[in-house]
Amino acid sequence: MKSGGRQYKNVYTILEKVKKGEIQSYYKEEDSLFSRLEFYKKPDLLKPYVHYIDETKIQSIIINFMHDSDEIRREYDKLKSFITHKLPVAKQVGDKAFHRALLDNFRKIPEHLYYDIFKMYYHKIEKIDFQDRTDANRMKYQFLEKSNSPVGKIMTEGSNLKSAIFTRNIIFYFALQLTKLELQDPKKANDLSKALQDSSKTDDSKFEDLMNTMFESEDAQKDLQDAIDQASNLCKRMDETADQEVQDMLFDNCKESNGADKLSTEFITSAAAKMSKVKISMSSLRERIKKLMDKSTSYFSAKKETIVEDLFNADSIAGLEDYIELHPRLRKVMIEDITVKETKSIGKIDLYVDISGSMNSPCVEVDGNRISRMEFAKSFALKMKELDLLNEIYVFDTRVKKYKKDEFSIAILEGNNGTNINNVIHSINAHGNNAIIITDAEDRCQNYSDKAFFIGIKGCKFHYFEEKTLKQYIDNDHLVVFDGIKIMKVNEKGQVIK
Repeated sequence: MKSGGRQYKNVYTILEKVKKGEIQSYYKEEDSLFSRLEFYKKPDLLKPYVHYIDETKIQSIIINFMHDSDEIRREYDKLKSFITHKLPVAKQVGDKAFHRALLDNFRKIPEHLYYDIFKMYYHKIEKIDFQDRTDANRMKYQFLEKSNSPVGKIMTEGSNLKSAIFTRNIIFYFALQLTKLELQDPKKANDLSKALQDSSKTDDSKFEDLMNTMFESEDAQKDLQDAIDQASNLCKRMDETADQEVQDMLFDNCKESNGADKLSTEFITSAAAKMSKVKISMSSLRERIKKLMDKSTSYFSAKKETIVEDLFNADSIAGLEDYIELHPRLRKVMIEDITVKETKSIGKIDLYVDISGSMNSPCVEVDGNRISRMEFAKSFALKMKELDLLNEIYVFDTRVKKYKKDEFSIAILEGNNGTNINNVIHSINAHGNNAIIITDAEDRCQNYSDKAFFIGIKGCKFHYFEEKTLKQYIDNDHLVVFDGIKIMKVNEKGQVIK
C-alpha cells in the first residue's frame, strides 16, 4: 500500500506462485486450495466436453432404456440358460431381482463414461483430445476401447441421436456384464467396480484377470456384438424412415416428448409418418386455413407495428435494391438516408387444441389424402407458428395443459379421453389472452369469454352449449364451423346454417 492508494495483484500470478510453492498456502497440503479447485475439474477422459443440456438428454435416453420393461424381459429370457446352467440354485434369480441387480450395477458405472462414449461416436477422431493415461484411469480406458465400433462410427459421426443410441446400448452391455459377474463371483465383481473408479491400487496381474473375466468370454463378446448390432439396425431403420429434421427433433425432445426417449424402431417409424402426414395436411389445407385465420384473428389484437431503421442496422435487406439502383456517385452521399421498413405482428394469440378421442375422426379428404380433425388442428397450429401469431399452445381433454410449440411436439399430438370446455374458458380468463379453440364441441359450455373464438370441426354441433352462452358467442361472431371446405355459421340451436 502506498500513500493510501490501492495496490492490485494479478490473481492468476498469485495462484501460480502458490501452486509452485513459492507462496505458502493458507490450507494444508492435503486440503489445499488447489486440491479444492481440482474437485471442480470434469472427470471426462475425452475433450471437447458435452454441453450440460445434451448431458441431460443422453442421461434420459440411457436411464429410460435401463427401465424399459420389454428390453429387460428380453435380456432375462436370453439369460435363463446362463442362470440355470452356470449358477447354483441359491444364486438363481427371477426377472425382478435381475432388474434390481442390473440397475444397481448401472449406477456403479462412472457417469462421465456415458459422455466419453458419446463423444467417441459423435466426433471425428482427429477432433478428440485424450487425457493422459494413468494407473488410476486405465480401467476406464479399457472400457472405452471395448466401446469402440469403427463400423458403427461411420453412421454416427455428426449425429447426436445415433451417437446416443450406440452409447445407450453399450452402457446397457456394461451393466449386464457386471451383473452376470456379480451373480457368479460377487468378490470379483466388487473388485472390478472399485478398479473402475480408481485402478491405481490394482496390480497388473489382477487387472488383466478382471478384464478377461469381464470381456473376453465367448458370451461377453456375443453380448457386445448384439448390443452394437441392435444399435446399428435401429440407426439404419431410422435413416430409412426419418429425415434429419425428425432425428434432430427426436434428440431435442427425448426428455419430455411422449415416449421418444425409448427410441424404438416402432416409435421412430410412427413419428416420421406423423410429421410427414401433418406436412401433407398443411399443404392441402393451406388456403382453407388462411380463410379461417383471417376470420378469427380479425376479432383479436393481431396488430402489426412498423419499425423504420437505417439500411445497415435493419434485420431485413429489403432496402438494398434502392441502394443498388443509386448512381455510384450518390451512394456515399445517400447511404445514411436509405431506410428499411419492417412490419412485425404483435398481440399474439393462444391456441387451445381439443385432444379428446373423437378428434381422431375424419375431417376431410383433400387430393386423395384423408385428414383427421386432429391433423387439421395440428396444421392450423403450425400455420399460426409460421405467421408468428402463436403465443402459447394448450391442449385439453378433461384437463387443460400447456404444451410445447416445436414442430415435432405438435406432430405427435394424439386424441384420447373426454372433454371439458368449461375448463378451457376458465384458463383463457385466467391468462387474459385472446385465444382460438379448435374442438369438435362434444361437451357442455356454460361460460362466455370475449377472448375466446371457437372453430368447430366438421361434424360438430354446438347444441351441448348452454343456450344463453351459445347466443353470446353467435352474436359476437366468435363461433364458426369448418367442414373441411367451407366456413359456416350456426344458429341458436347449435346447428350449422347451410
